Amino acid sequence: MKALKIILYIVLALAGLWVLLGLFAKKNYHIERNTEIDAPHEIVFEQVKFFKNFKNWSPWHVYDPNMKTEITGTDGEAGAVYAWSGNDKVGTGTQTLKSVTPGRLDYEVNFSEWGTSPAYFILEERGKKTAVTWAMDMYVPFPWNAFAMLTDVNAFVGKDFENGLANLKKVCEQIAHPKYRGYEVVEADIPVKYYLSVRNMVDTAAIPKYFGENLPKIMGWAANKNLAFSGGPSGLFWNWGAQTDMAAAIPVAENIKLDSTQTFPIGGKALVIEYFGPYDKTGEAHFAMDDYMAEKKLRSIPPVIEEYVTDPIAEPDTMKWLTKIIYFVEPKPDSTAIQ
Repeated sequence: MKALKIILYIVLALAGLWVLLGLFAKKNYHIERNTEIDAPHEIVFEQVKFFKNFKNWSPWHVYDPNMKTEITGTDGEAGAVYAWSGNDKVGTGTQTLKSVTPGRLDYEVNFSEWGTSPAYFILEERGKKTAVTWAMDMYVPFPWNAFAMLTDVNAFVGKDFENGLANLKKVCEQIAHPKYRGYEVVEADIPVKYYLSVRNMVDTAAIPKYFGENLPKIMGWAANKNLAFSGGPSGLFWNWGAQTDMAAAIPVAENIKLDSTQTFPIGGKALVIEYFGPYDKTGEAHFAMDDYMAEKKLRSIPPVIEEYVTDPIAEPDTMKWLTKIIYFVEPKPDSTAIQ
């Protein structure tokens, strides 16, 4: 009996200590994380503004893929409510969109057991990128605030914020920079360059030899005339086949013709792929251009340019050789493609 009393006193003392901890422990924690996303503001804003997109990047959907959700009100407008109910890891609660501006979105998050905490996103345009801040002033009620004293709340909850921002970054950058066969196609307006060239019909198997024989000649002729180069050694291709209509070329600063050469002024609306690898493996990048043009209803304006940026003598690793593949394009007839 005496032992039971001692145990009871210990339990009561611990309970009293726990109550005292809860009475004096802090109840408010500021959680804040930041990232920069290589995507325009409107793409990031679209993902954050609409609750329907929450599943694309929410860190908590991983904890319970079968979590039940419901959106009420007009999604994306103040007053819209996102409700969730899931397993023990996600619990139940609601998130209400309180205000929306292009630079800031404010929410009221209600955890069924813990009450309400304000949260917000701040979006800042940085050129073509977007800086994102995700924060919450988290309220931890009694007696849970006593437990909170025994852990690093900022690190524990902040990890979910970090994961969510990483997911958001991935989703937005995939939208902003879609890949075609693993390559990103970039639209560009390229100023006119003058390509000093030697053009011929060449057996496809003999293309490397053709470059090897003619590029040094062109560079020598240009050097003798003190012509400044405006880019790297290039191949110009009008078509491919058993024989390829092509030119070995160097872009120069002046529109000039030398003996045995032609000069082609080339520029305008273009598509560019940066390809890394050996020269004889560029085929998949060209197929990626075909896919992009088919999707965007564009057609190529010959010649196609391969600009060989990396000096293969200075860099022996072929996987580090950069070739810029450039297609000048125009809308297909009767299409409303890029103008």
